[in-house]
Amino acid sequence: MTASKKINLAVIGLGWVATNRHIPIILRQPQLNFYGVIDKRPERIQRLAEKFPEIKTSISTSGEMPWGDEVQAVLIATDPLTHFPLARQALLNGKHVLMEKPFTMTPAESEELQEMAARNGRVCCVVHNFQFARSTLKLQALIRSGLLGELQSIEAVQFSNPRRRLPAWYEQLPCGLFYDESPHMFYMLEALAGQMMQPVASTLVGRAGQNTPVSVSAQYQVGGLPIRLNMNFEAALSEWHITVMGTKGVGIVDLFRDILVTLPNDGGHGAREILASSGAVIASHLAGFAASGLLLARGQLFYGADLVWKKFIHVLQSGESAGQISAASGARVVAMQHQLMGQSARFELPAHAHHDV
Repeated sequence: MTASKKINLAVIGLGWVATNRHIPIILRQPQLNFYGVIDKRPERIQRLAEKFPEIKTSISTSGEMPWGDEVQAVLIATDPLTHFPLARQALLNGKHVLMEKPFTMTPAESEELQEMAARNGRVCCVVHNFQFARSTLKLQALIRSGLLGELQSIEAVQFSNPRRRLPAWYEQLPCGLFYDESPHMFYMLEALAGQMMQPVASTLVGRAGQNTPVSVSAQYQVGGLPIRLNMNFEAALSEWHITVMGTKGVGIVDLFRDILVTLPNDGGHGAREILASSGAVIASHLAGFAASGLLLARGQLFYGADLVWKKFIHVLQSGESAGQISAASGARVVAMQHQLMGQSARFELPAHAHHDV
């Protein structure tokens, strides 16, 4: 595919992530032609067609597009249960595929998509976006520069408030919301560690009558570097933070706000050191808040998804490896999800007496 020719792109699935994140990014890419949309809900199609009367439309549950001969690539932004069949059909029809996470529902499905893409000479990629967010790229630069010193540990903490906006289908997934959200944590931890993680131990605490666990705790290691993951799905607030501990300092990425907070080593933890670390927290958080707030106000806070699109386009035009957004990367995360679900120590708590968590 030559760089001079625009890529006709179709979007399959018009949920929140497609309409509020991907389509605004697509419209900013001069190499892309927003050609058509497919969704099972006519009202979604109608709303978008009113904004873009020139686009082709199709109401379908199977990704059907009668005008598909003109399309070279598709974005699949439907629920995870449909990812594999839709991607499989698109690849069979000779389309390049960019797909939302989680990549597939099983490791076997991931392997089949990789083989099919290679056999058909097509590109198949996954939206692992937070590793390209501004805050994460800054943290990676700090790690490479040695400013944090020798790494001591990496820790991810996720709190999820069940009252926030959640997709209607998440309880249909294995381990419910864990399966939908944990890919972000897995690819982020490996991106920051720079190598594949090896599992050490994990615990999954469930609740009777629901797929989504109460909490998940897991420990990994990379060449002796301890890595910890803690997720709580019955929290009173929603926060996603990843902390990199070094001998010289600490870097904390706030994923939801795209903010990097940095703190120096506080030595003896005396009054002077406490004041210095407190000042560093306030200064770095305020600077990040101002930068992210400005981007949010401009409708340009994309959490690295804009760079995912640039990489996908570059792969289509250059034929180079897709690297961190490749099907292999998506498959790797799916394998880690299933390893944790299959090998964790499990405990079950009784059902809630009511649902007002």
